[in-house]
Amino acid sequence: MRSQKSFGADIYLEPNLEFWQDLEQHCVAECCGIDAFDFSPEQVKETISFYDKGGIIENLNLLLNEIELSDLKYVSSSIFNEYSKKKVFAERIKRIKENILL
Repeated sequence: MRSQKSFGADIYLEPNLEFWQDLEQHCVAECCGIDAFDFSPEQVKETISFYDKGGIIENLNLLLNEIELSDLKYVSSSIFNEYSKKKVFAERIKRIKENILL
C-alpha cells in the first residue's frame, strides 16, 4: 500500500485470503499485481465452490459500502498489489461479485 491517502481494502479481503490466492492463476500478485488473477466467470465459479460463498459476498458488500462512504479518491490492496482510483476498484469488485453470484 502506498500511503494513508488511500482506502485500505485488505481488511475486507483478508478473511477470504485463500480464495483470492486460489484465483492467482497467471502469475503472483507480488510480480504482476491485479493481472496475476483470473476473475473470469468460469474460474470464479470453479474456485468459489470450495469456499463460503455467502461469507465472501458479505465481505465484498461491506467493502463496496465502505469504499462508497470514503472521502478518499484511491483504494489500495496488498493482496492484489494494486493502487487505483476508487471507481475503478469498486467496478472490479462488482464484476467479481457478479461472477460469484452466477
